[in-house]
Amino acid sequence: MTLKEIASMAGVSVATVSYVLNNSVPVSAETRQKVEKIIKETGYRSNILAKSLRKNESRLIGVLVEDITVWHTAYIIDGINEIAEKRGYHTILSNLRLLSKIESQFDHISIFQKDIEKAEDVLAGMQVDGIIYVGMHDRKINNVLHDIKKPVVYCYCYTGEEGSSVRYSNEKTAFQLTKKLIDLGHRKIGVINGLEGSEPASLRFQGFAQALSEHGIQMKEEYVTTGNWKFQEGKEAALKLLTLSDRPTAIVAMNDEMAVGVFDAARELGLEIPKDISVTGFDNADIIHHLSPKLVTVERPLQEMGYRSMEILLDNIAGISKEDVNITLPCRLTEGDSVGSILI
Repeated sequence: MTLKEIASMAGVSVATVSYVLNNSVPVSAETRQKVEKIIKETGYRSNILAKSLRKNESRLIGVLVEDITVWHTAYIIDGINEIAEKRGYHTILSNLRLLSKIESQFDHISIFQKDIEKAEDVLAGMQVDGIIYVGMHDRKINNVLHDIKKPVVYCYCYTGEEGSSVRYSNEKTAFQLTKKLIDLGHRKIGVINGLEGSEPASLRFQGFAQALSEHGIQMKEEYVTTGNWKFQEGKEAALKLLTLSDRPTAIVAMNDEMAVGVFDAARELGLEIPKDISVTGFDNADIIHHLSPKLVTVERPLQEMGYRSMEILLDNIAGISKEDVNITLPCRLTEGDSVGSILI
């Protein structure tokens, strides 16, 4: 079914049908009703790609995600779609499904460059006006979208080459979290860090160490452990810390999954949180919302990252800003009952 055929059936011009479809020129109520009735009966759908070729814009945005099953991705996409809806755009989602392929070997993404380029070509072929690339792990990546002639924004990752990016603060937030414990009188603070070689783990540890240093607290080697972001490894690290003869009074777990491991280790040892041990997490993941006592953690600005990524991209598309924009958003410490004070 074409516009010409609809016009013939309605006894109007092709231009009039176009006016009805686009609400671009006033049309009498009778004519509009007649045209809309035929459109509904025939099941006509406007050809977005054909329109994009005529206007050199599609009002379509490609969202290329490394893996949609990583829980934070849904919140970022929701933020992207909210701004798209407000600004009259639609999104096309392409999922690379990389989590099961590279697991925690995030530097191996180059192995799948052909898969990324294939997804990029599909989005480009659909005449998207720009692309948002959403990482599954916050890190520096090579500019994986090499030859696309459209604006690109990297979200939850960044590139040292061309391209705007939106990230969240790791180091500053870990500093604030550790300072909270120090302000409550804790001086013997253990840490369960994330995966070795992970950029967020490194940044969070730097923030932790800086807080100790600025408050004149010596970092004890036996208080530093690694949990690789996982529950079981977090529990094993916590058991080591909690069975020391001079155990810490607080443990900073660098993500919530490991913090849940600390809770389990404390329960196994008959220790009460926060009476015997204070615990903090990082991420505000869904898994912690049934913990008792409520975990003190960090809420990352996931939806806002989606908002800002889309806003930057649309400003670039509109020609408002052609410069690369690199933003690091602050996180928020949540209230909870998993941290107690120490009498000094």
